[in-house]
Amino acid sequence: MMVGKFLNLDDDTPPIGQGLKKKPKRPVQTVDRAAIAETGKAHGFDRTTTTPPPAQDITPQARRGRPPLNEEMTYWRIYVSPALRNDLNKLRDQEGRRLNDLLEDMLKAYRSQRS
Repeated sequence: MMVGKFLNLDDDTPPIGQGLKKKPKRPVQTVDRAAIAETGKAHGFDRTTTTPPPAQDITPQARRGRPPLNEEMTYWRIYVSPALRNDLNKLRDQEGRRLNDLLEDMLKAYRSQRS
């Protein structure tokens, strides 16, 4: 007899669409933002816009990161000679200011000299 063989009702496979059911949610651990900021500061990364620490305290790897908070900035990749880059970095370290601020002052000085 062929009755029941086509549908195979005795099979233990789950019904179609069973995988689409909602899975139970597990509680997500919240991130301790203060601990993350403290760890970042320990490695020389800080999102504040205050004057940076002296250059001898900062490793080259510590300079990487996001732009400061609450300041509109954009990422701009330009190619410069290694000598110019080293001179700008040395000037930045001597002044104890961000490179962005130095470039703004240089542009102001250039414009005032031209006019």
